[in-house]
Amino acid sequence: MKRLVPLAFVLVAIVIAALVIWEALNSTDSSLLAIGNFAVLTLTLIVLVWYAYDTNLIAQVTLERWQRDGVLSTTYSMELIGKRGDTGKTTFRLHNSSTLVVRAQVTCNFRVYGEPTSYHDAYDGKEKWILFPQQTSQGWFEIEPLLQKKGKTVAAMIAEHNPVNSQQQLTMFLELEFWDEVGNHRKLPGRQHYFDFGRWAWIPHLTETESSK
Repeated sequence: MKRLVPLAFVLVAIVIAALVIWEALNSTDSSLLAIGNFAVLTLTLIVLVWYAYDTNLIAQVTLERWQRDGVLSTTYSMELIGKRGDTGKTTFRLHNSSTLVVRAQVTCNFRVYGEPTSYHDAYDGKEKWILFPQQTSQGWFEIEPLLQKKGKTVAAMIAEHNPVNSQQQLTMFLELEFWDEVGNHRKLPGRQHYFDFGRWAWIPHLTETESSK
């Protein structure tokens, strides 16, 4: 449909030019120079219209590529550092493989035995991360301070750990939102994690139930 508009304009210009030239050639007052100038101007207009159409098409393709490569290419990763029983330092990385600047909002929704707790504004959705093009932004948080806010410690959680409570001791419902510099927005589905004090690892839930959507 978009291609039909400039094509129709070009065809109308050609028809009008042909009629004018035909009438001018059959008129006793016709001037070959004036007719030639009119023909040249008509052809110039046609070329400009077609050039403008192609330029707009290229811009549209570029914008669509940016939209695909911007927020859609952002990912995250987590890695636990240290040995079992320490503070549980966890590196948190946001990867931006696009050529655009991307801003991210990270909301971890930490809970200790179902009770909400927090670590820092950067992980509570109150501050935005800035992800520069084709770079990885890395931060970190520790498990021990999360537990202490609820009167717990890593040692106590290890002692209390059993197969029944393993998925309720410390949980994280991770929510991620991304915005790129051309205005695109993407919100990922929330992903549930739990910290297994027996295996000393963050475990993501690979499936979801209707109630978690």
